[in-house]
Amino acid sequence: MRCFECHRSGADEVAEAVCCQCGVAVCRQHARIEKQELHKDAGLGKSTHALSARRVVCPVCARAEHSP
Repeated sequence: MRCFECHRSGADEVAEAVCCQCGVAVCRQHARIEKQELHKDAGLGKSTHALSARRVVCPVCARAEHSP
């Protein structure tokens, strides 16, 4: 599989991950690795796990998520 972002710019790079939001394949350079807190129901509220999960997003989705 090839990186979608590299292909758009005329390069040819092997993809290493898939964006969890839109599903495009991305290479190491274009992958944005972020932490994600995991929650579980605990009585009347939520409890947060001690460890964060990992999620990969492409640059377009990362910008969209962090836009005001």
